[in-house]
Amino acid sequence: MSQPVLSSPAGPRPVARSLAVIDADLHSCRSTRRDAERELAEVRRRQEQLADLEVTLLATIDSRCRLADHLLDERLRALRTGAAGPQPR
Repeated sequence: MSQPVLSSPAGPRPVARSLAVIDADLHSCRSTRRDAERELAEVRRRQEQLADLEVTLLATIDSRCRLADHLLDERLRALRTGAAGPQPR
């Protein structure tokens, strides 16, 4: 991933900035970076939770598909043996 290009005014700065102004910008930059790192950690945590949920849902779907197949086979056997009682509505 490429780094964003920071914009700067064209040409040299007419007046040197004071250390206090530079330090304030540096503090802001670091604060923004820390906030972004916290957000990234939260996104990764949520992705982990979603991956766990995906596994659970896939297992549930697979289990229900197998059960439905089994029930359809059982239903077919019941029809063939004449054990079909009243149909549920």
